[in-house]
Amino acid sequence: MINKFVHIPHRSRALPAALLLAAGILLHACQSQGSSSRVERDVPARKVEAPYDGIDISSHQGYIDWAKVSSDKNINFVYIKATEGATYRSPHYAYNFTQAHRHGLLLGSYHYLTSTSTIDEQFDNFSKYAIKSIQDLIPMLDVEVRGDWSRSQLIDSVDKFCELVEDHYGVRPMIYSTMGFYNKNLTPHFNNHKLYIGRYSNVEPQINWEGEYTIWQYSESGIIPGIDAYVDLCRYRKDGWIDEILLPQE
Repeated sequence: MINKFVHIPHRSRALPAALLLAAGILLHACQSQGSSSRVERDVPARKVEAPYDGIDISSHQGYIDWAKVSSDKNINFVYIKATEGATYRSPHYAYNFTQAHRHGLLLGSYHYLTSTSTIDEQFDNFSKYAIKSIQDLIPMLDVEVRGDWSRSQLIDSVDKFCELVEDHYGVRPMIYSTMGFYNKNLTPHFNNHKLYIGRYSNVEPQINWEGEYTIWQYSESGIIPGIDAYVDLCRYRKDGWIDEILLPQE
């Protein structure tokens, strides 16, 4: 889930303005309706033999054909990048989130943490864009770089963001990181959180200090019909399932 700002193929960018407007209106409507706008969805049964259980996306994938994506019955959850830092908001988020919801997928949102702005500013950006009432899954915090922070400053910053998430969404966020970065900078302090760990390998992630991953991002080069770019493929750990990451209904 490395932060990538790359050219999106022309066909992906050529979304009619009216459709973009409709996505924005729908997102606004969800915000106005409160918690009742989140639809009750059945948790799918797990297929142990499935090659992947879910995907995560950002603006790197552009505008997605969710009718095609939802036909892939291996995809049981999707995390979508909403924000980064204090000001960036993914221009594809509203469309992808609303269209994926229309096709019955379980969705969550994530924020990419930076050291270039305060945690309060970053959380304000995230919480106003990743509307609580339409989330199916617990929020996720993407922590991949220290930037100008020391290790202790990074830990304090992640702690504060997690506290703000818990106060607002009613649950601690899952933390995304690569295995190497997590073991160097975040373990064991966050080992009691849900962990979404990137390790592009056939060998599952190993978390120091008796930690356990929740979701393993094992490939960054998946090919999914309906997505015009490589996509991250993810597996749940063998003894877990997505009911662990559902956002509690109010």
